[in-house]
Amino acid sequence: MTIKIENRADTVQELHETFHDMRQPVAIMMALAAAALTDPDLPAAVQHRLEQIIKQAEWLSDMIHGFLTAQQREEADETGYPGGDPADIVHVVSEVIEAECLTWPGDITLTAPTGPVWCMVDPALLRRAVSNVLDNAVRAAGPAGTVSVEIQRCDSAVMLAVEDNGPGFGEIPSGAGLGLSAVARNVIKYGGRIECSCGVLGGARVSLWFP
Repeated sequence: MTIKIENRADTVQELHETFHDMRQPVAIMMALAAAALTDPDLPAAVQHRLEQIIKQAEWLSDMIHGFLTAQQREEADETGYPGGDPADIVHVVSEVIEAECLTWPGDITLTAPTGPVWCMVDPALLRRAVSNVLDNAVRAAGPAGTVSVEIQRCDSAVMLAVEDNGPGFGEIPSGAGLGLSAVARNVIKYGGRIECSCGVLGGARVSLWFP
């Protein structure tokens, strides 16, 4: 038992060191892309791609920052609730959809309230959760499929539902994401919940509830 704890501590320390070292190349990536954007003769399509590179690098930077500070936030809160700054779920979901559409030719629709919808979840973790659920949906739907995303305010909670017209749970190839079990674990850590069911499009429907 002692050996396992020591090994886990060593692994966590190695991850901290690795993530810490990753910050510099990510910052350089953003700086290089931003410098390229200053070219007055830059074609519009190239400009759009560089802007997307910056957004993805910023996402990676947020994930790194979130990992490095997660333990400090939890230790500072005696209840164990991670806390942190709220996230605008509409903004995060819109950015994830925009990034997904760069490589997936299917149809994604978003139904959401006008203006920001705030939830008490770390923005980097929220982005990871949304990205994983959406990635599952587009793989299930296939290149000519349909995915619908819905955001609703529900009393003291916010619901995000992602639905596809694929074959349903257990019928799609595995991906490189964390999977629904990891998504559920992180959502629950923030006082939320996850529900999985069959959707009206014929495929899977995954609903995430956040405080």
